[in-house]
Amino acid sequence: MRKLITRKRLFVTLLITGLAIGGYFIYTNQAKYKILSQSKTQTLTAKVQRGTLKDSVSSSGQIESANYLPVTTAVNGIVEKVYVKEGEVVSKGQKLMSVTLNSDGQESLSQAWNTYLSAKNSLDSANNKLYALESALINATESFDTEKEGNSYQTHDERVSYKLAENTYLTAKADYESQENSIQQAKASLNKAWLAYQAASPQILAPESGTIANIVVVEGMDIANSLSERTSATVASIKREGTPIASLNVSEVDINKISVSQTVYLTLNSLPKQTFNGKVVGIDKIGTVSSGVSNYPVIVKFDAEQDKVLPNMGVDGDIVIAEKQDVLYVPTSAITTRKGETSVKVKKGEQFVDTKVEMGIKTTDFTEILSGVSEGEEVVINSLPTSGFTTTSPQTNRQGGGFIPGFGR
Repeated sequence: MRKLITRKRLFVTLLITGLAIGGYFIYTNQAKYKILSQSKTQTLTAKVQRGTLKDSVSSSGQIESANYLPVTTAVNGIVEKVYVKEGEVVSKGQKLMSVTLNSDGQESLSQAWNTYLSAKNSLDSANNKLYALESALINATESFDTEKEGNSYQTHDERVSYKLAENTYLTAKADYESQENSIQQAKASLNKAWLAYQAASPQILAPESGTIANIVVVEGMDIANSLSERTSATVASIKREGTPIASLNVSEVDINKISVSQTVYLTLNSLPKQTFNGKVVGIDKIGTVSSGVSNYPVIVKFDAEQDKVLPNMGVDGDIVIAEKQDVLYVPTSAITTRKGETSVKVKKGEQFVDTKVEMGIKTTDFTEILSGVSEGEEVVINSLPTSGFTTTSPQTNRQGGGFIPGFGR
């Protein structure tokens, strides 16, 4: 009897142990299955969209000109009278201010006048020399023409005579042309000397017609400039008609994409929430190098006048390389190229099917599709675009589909 009880106890013990071991294996297998299910590969998809696709080069720089012409003076003295006010329209040569010169100012004015007189005398002398050279050229031309008409070129003496007449003519012609260049230089020096004299004059005049802006002096204010360094002070500005001009720095990677007449969208930190349109009007293909980095200035002219855009303001620009409207496009990461053929994976029911496509223009984030897919179809993407949609966490399902909301449902 005691042996029977022992066997029953052993059987119960073995049964409980077996159930425990079996339960453990079932539990662990279920746990392993859940982990595998949760770790299924997620597939990101996006819808084929229709809209405007733009490829552009981003750059930054500054406003070079905003059609504000500085009114400068090299005088030393006290502002005696200001004859104009902000917003007043003035004509070229109109008197804007007068200054009572101190001793330095009078010395500067005297030096400027002497320099002007010297430049004027140099021009007069150059003109007188030109008259003499002109007479010599006329005589040499007549002699050479006579020699050509009467010379038979048969004898040695005739050939020598012809050559001498020709050389005399060519020398006279070269001397005359050289003196013409000297006169142009003398005129430039005279003009520079006159401008310097005007800058040192106690009467400050408008250099151009326009609207007075940015008056920075008042009556009784002292103006001081260096005689040795010939500095000048800005006392006001004149706003002229015209549009601002910006200079944008473009890298060596992108400069060959830029061409004249391309559209540029411009923004300024000083004028937030405003975008201005412009056009590329010039490209500096020489460029500059700073700290081993090459940059090439691109000159952009605004399409319209902008009173709030001022010289030296910082500006950012998007230079449009290509722009197409009403086109189909997908994220660039959806494109796969194998053996020269381009394709995307299109969702067909519960499957993703390789579909051959033809590409158009391409940007950093998106690629135009000319044929192969239709608007609204879902395609697989390998990475998220940096712009153009609103991101959310993708959903995991039994087919592995994770949808990008900005591209669809």
